Amino acid sequence: MDKVINLIKDFEGIFGAILGSATTLIITDILRKKGKLKFYLMDYNGEYWYESKEKYYGPTKVKECGQDIESYRFQFSLDIYNTSELPKIMRDLKIKVYKNKKLLISIPVNDEETRRYVCRSMTVDQTTIFNFNGKETVNITLGAEIPKKFAEQLNNNSIVLKLNYKNEKNKNKYFIIYKGIKELLRKISENIIYYFPII
Repeated sequence: MDKVINLIKDFEGIFGAILGSATTLIITDILRKKGKLKFYLMDYNGEYWYESKEKYYGPTKVKECGQDIESYRFQFSLDIYNTSELPKIMRDLKIKVYKNKKLLISIPVNDEETRRYVCRSMTVDQTTIFNFNGKETVNITLGAEIPKKFAEQLNNNSIVLKLNYKNEKNKNKYFIIYKGIKELLRKISENIIYYFPII
């Protein structure tokens, strides 16, 4: 028994070093994985589009007497910071419109960096996936169009616009873009560029 105890004492330092190293590696790995995407709304610009009185013309931004709303189109710019040391992703992006916590509609998100004009026509690609390296900040500009039925309700304080996405673990995440007129006024007072026309 004494020989066993002495043998353990001889290797005590080695066991301690191994245990300490293993603990350090585990904690370091946990800290590397810890973190998330942080969103900062930098710019916002939205406009109502109206039905044209001319039969063969499309929607117009010019409002005339008696015209009905066609849709609400908006663009917004985000600074996104990855607080983790490991890469993070955003995919399957949607704008979701809520009223009193009830989902009204889910619409696709456009990547405004791809907007282009050819022969008097305009096209823009929908978002696919965004990759963010660890400890990196990226600016992206997105856009969407809310159809008539829901565009008419946007000046209601109970309306909330969320940017929803799936992360690298396939979990649903969201960022609140707009939360009623009171929230809009607060963001304006904080000097965030934010334009939201009220009808």
